[in-house]
Amino acid sequence: MKKTHVLLCALLCLSMLTFSAYRISAATTTVAVAPSTVTANGGDTFGINITVANIVNFTSWELKLYYFKAIVNCTNAVEGPFLKTGGGTFFNANITNNYNSTHGRILAYSTLLGMTAVNGGGAILMLTFKAMSGGTTALTLADTKLGDEKIPPQPIPHLDVNGVVNVAGGAHDIAVTDLTPYKTIIGRGYTSNLTVTAENHGGYTETFNITLYANTTVIATVLNVILTVGNSTTQTFVWNSTGFAYGNYTLSAVADMVPGETNPGDNTYTSATQVHVGVPGDVSSSAPGAYDKVCNMKDVAYLIILFNTNPSSPKWNPNADVNNDGVCNMKDIAIAIVYFNQHE
Repeated sequence: MKKTHVLLCALLCLSMLTFSAYRISAATTTVAVAPSTVTANGGDTFGINITVANIVNFTSWELKLYYFKAIVNCTNAVEGPFLKTGGGTFFNANITNNYNSTHGRILAYSTLLGMTAVNGGGAILMLTFKAMSGGTTALTLADTKLGDEKIPPQPIPHLDVNGVVNVAGGAHDIAVTDLTPYKTIIGRGYTSNLTVTAENHGGYTETFNITLYANTTVIATVLNVILTVGNSTTQTFVWNSTGFAYGNYTLSAVADMVPGETNPGDNTYTSATQVHVGVPGDVSSSAPGAYDKVCNMKDVAYLIILFNTNPSSPKWNPNADVNNDGVCNMKDIAIAIVYFNQHE
């Protein structure tokens, strides 16, 4: 009886030691953001990996990763090489930079298609991020799952190790880089489109206004343009020439200075192409900017030659689109007839 008691105690101790060893081994299996700390400048692109370490009989994984979308955005996700050392995999990743009002989220998973499990450690997911503005964001792992070789796979105990990204803010700098008029001749009282391109050369997401001028007269304003670091936006303006005197106009676009901006010189862009406000229908020459200050039979004949053309047509001349509807047709010819023989 005494021997039996001693044997049972020994078996119990061995069982506890085995269980303890299993728990210690399991605890050393990690899912980690690597490197754990990244430092970047606004506008930079950088990569991070999600890795596993000290894993045995590994066949599948699943995870979510959260981050502050005002600080960084994920631009690409590809499977890391580690699990694929066991054979082919079924991999999927979904990037949602606007997951909610504050966060972006990455959802990814992969599983081996064969029966071979892998051991050791390495990268299971490779991510590319773009630094959007100055600040700090955690890269937070959630709902991580590791599967073993059993059928069905059983969970492998592990620890999550999160990461952090520090983005240096840099300067505040908005620049207007282009201003393109749709037409070089506008019939007075009619409209024309103009496109303006602005870029964020600084290290912060900015909100600003853009104002368009013909000489010193305001044509239009776009309010609350939001532009992230390193990106550009093209805004379309409509110039209504009603009330403008006949003549040539120099166009310029001005982006308001944002708080803290120290380089206002690139906030203004002046187009090298002048636009003439003239008699509606005075478009008699195929030269883009030609006019003779009168609407006559030459103009009507020219509009007939361009009849039914549009921006995709080889002979397209936007000046012939008198009413600015994207096509030269009977409406434009009718306008020329209404203003026939009228001089500036």
